[in-house]
Amino acid sequence: MAELPSYIFRRSGLPPLWTSEDLYFDGDEFYAEILKDIDKAESLITMEMYILEDDPLGERFFQSLNAAAERGVKVFLMLDGVGSHNFIQKIQNRDYSQNLKIKIYNPHPWTFANEHFIDFFKMAQVFLKRLIGVNKRDHRKIITIDERTSYTGSFNISTNHSKEFSQDDAWHDIGLKLTGWIAPLFILSLMKSWGLTAFFKYKRKMPKKRFIKFTHPDVRFNQSFRLRRALYKDFLKRIKRSKKRIWLSTGYFQPRRRIIRLLKDAAKRGVDVRILLSTKSDVFYYSLLQTYYHYELIKAGVRIYEYDPTVIHAKNYFLDDWITVGSTNLNYRSFMHDLEVDVRVQHPENKKKLNTNFEKLQTESKGITMKTLSERKWYIQWASRFVFLFRYWN
Repeated sequence: MAELPSYIFRRSGLPPLWTSEDLYFDGDEFYAEILKDIDKAESLITMEMYILEDDPLGERFFQSLNAAAERGVKVFLMLDGVGSHNFIQKIQNRDYSQNLKIKIYNPHPWTFANEHFIDFFKMAQVFLKRLIGVNKRDHRKIITIDERTSYTGSFNISTNHSKEFSQDDAWHDIGLKLTGWIAPLFILSLMKSWGLTAFFKYKRKMPKKRFIKFTHPDVRFNQSFRLRRALYKDFLKRIKRSKKRIWLSTGYFQPRRRIIRLLKDAAKRGVDVRILLSTKSDVFYYSLLQTYYHYELIKAGVRIYEYDPTVIHAKNYFLDDWITVGSTNLNYRSFMHDLEVDVRVQHPENKKKLNTNFEKLQTESKGITMKTLSERKWYIQWASRFVFLFRYWN
């Protein structure tokens, strides 16, 4: 367990929300640590997950959560209605402990199993309501154990992230284990999505610490328009003020136009701007969509790299010494629609590990140049422009 150095707690402003910070690049190690803590849990487990997949790993986690609930631990499981659609369909016809509470965030419009409607018009009303909100997803990956230990990052619960099941095709992700006051804040955030009654009930009982709040500078929540707007403006400000480097690693790159302008300006004033992307993607058209801005970025001096061996799914951003890990992609979905969370990495050793990881993946990637772009087939260029028209939903 990597305890934070004491000098971090003597900084000006609000103190850190956690006392220890462990970094994971290997999915199997990350999952094993979570399952070990679930098995030792005594009072409360919460899980807010975009994808709990209907696969052997998803089943392993569900059985572990249910076993904890059977021995008296309260378990709150929130799953996204689209990301976890297959698993949600499966568990509707299964028996599990009464201590295991499951909530679906914005159910899939076509999820009607075990729902009873008086008439067709009632069913149509529910369908239309879900269809209108289908673009708003819960993209977070957060697990808390006994209000003290927290896990977050970019790992979903899926065999895609595990070498045990996917071998060398396992995706590249980053996870964090945090110990401290951030756990109650993660739980409060979950309860806000769960319902107002659950939110206010937990808020009354949670620790009364002035620094446990959604606007804490070391954790980035976006569950309200005010928070979402503040985080976006803060990100723009940090790009503007960067003096040495801007390194961006993301699985889905289609940022808003203003970010593109600021990245170009930063490169022109001598900042080391690098973007690490993945050639492969689980969203079939994203390899086209993310190339739309390549030409003007490279022309301005931005260095772009594409990693081919497998999928880079991590969301890891370096703006000088400010480094974050979390669920936020550089696309319209994350900035405008989805629930996300990111944390600012504190431990100096973890910062070094993240630097090393970024540079390692970069050396294994192909640098994109003007010559590379000129060799692209004309229909690839036109396909990229066509897909770009739908950027608002991606």
